[in-house]
Amino acid sequence: YILSTIFFLSSITFSYAQKIPDFINPEDLKNVKFKCLEESEVYSEEEQKYIDILWKESLQYLEAYAVALTTSPAGSSCIDSDVATYETVDGISKLYVMERRDMQLMVKNIYQILHNLEAAKACFAARGNVDWLYSPGGELEARSEVAKWLDRTTFQEFFETKVSDPEVKAKGYTFSENFFRMVTGEKVKTPKNFPYDISARSLPNLWASVGWFPMYAEESERNRKNFANVRGGYAYAEILGHWGLLRIDEINGQKVGAEVGMTVQAVNTLYPYHNHATSELYYTMRQPSCVNQFKTFAIRDTNEKLTTISENEDERVVQFDTGMPDEFRMWTTSSYDRDPLVYFYENTIHAFQIDGDCEEDPEENALVSIWARSDAHEKLNDYGTTKLCECAEEPGKPAARGGKIQCQLTKLKY
Repeated sequence: YILSTIFFLSSITFSYAQKIPDFINPEDLKNVKFKCLEESEVYSEEEQKYIDILWKESLQYLEAYAVALTTSPAGSSCIDSDVATYETVDGISKLYVMERRDMQLMVKNIYQILHNLEAAKACFAARGNVDWLYSPGGELEARSEVAKWLDRTTFQEFFETKVSDPEVKAKGYTFSENFFRMVTGEKVKTPKNFPYDISARSLPNLWASVGWFPMYAEESERNRKNFANVRGGYAYAEILGHWGLLRIDEINGQKVGAEVGMTVQAVNTLYPYHNHATSELYYTMRQPSCVNQFKTFAIRDTNEKLTTISENEDERVVQFDTGMPDEFRMWTTSSYDRDPLVYFYENTIHAFQIDGDCEEDPEENALVSIWARSDAHEKLNDYGTTKLCECAEEPGKPAARGGKIQCQLTKLKY
């Protein structure tokens, strides 16, 4: 095992050796101490072969992500930072994302991993025994030796056995059948700030084996506030983070809040207005099929357009009228090569509308995104729970465009 690990580590080369971001103290990358969230997994020699493949592709994904965040877009005046949209209702508001302390810590943690591969790997596992992590199945699994070895329950089996709503189940079957084409199609493109492609075409074992979760599909009070076509047409996966493959509790005694992964949302859907107490980022990983296909809405919790209805020591309930004149101007659009990055501050209310009318084969297409949260370790708050807004006039029903919506904002505590 030790010899195979040494050989594997020596075969990896990373571009980070060329330049470390200026905000990182090089001394903090040496002899780093990792505290894992669980006991290290022990694998047989045969199993280790698959773990090494998955580990290598996970590192490639994380390295590219860190490089992208610290690379200035062409034509930008910022230094060593990508530019992100953070609010859309009063015009498009942007920031240099690496000026945020939470983002500096996330990138620093990734570099600490990359510079201490053997120590970090002790916190890495395939998590094949986790019964709520699923395989997309189909051709994506068939093309991955790692996914076939893991043999997770497939999306198809999940929707058949775990989902009771017939409309959600039907949407889920369609999502499952087309997932391979959704994530490998020619319009799936890595944003230009990335040093290389990290799509499912280049990292097939990672995308097939990471462990996906259709987080809205099963019945719950929260999930009933979502639309059936999203409940059956959305899934996320996590590589680094509390629920991912690489589960690190602390680095050099400091809690790790970074979560990095990917999401897939079918077209012809509105991921309804929602919020959470953790900051969040998305990179659009798709070339749109028409102008304004991928729309994003974002309003910060401090915006005067929000009306406070009630509050207590834990939360503030607010309303917003999405039927006001010129509401369509409160959305922005993105593409892999134009404004691909959004950053949502804590408690930002946001939504994603994905049009499908211009897709030749809408069932085979989706918005694919690189996803992350930066401060998911803050357990005094809602620990990353996503809160769906609801129809203000009919509480419990999804918050649709054109009406008044009501949202619960967490009062942050530290």
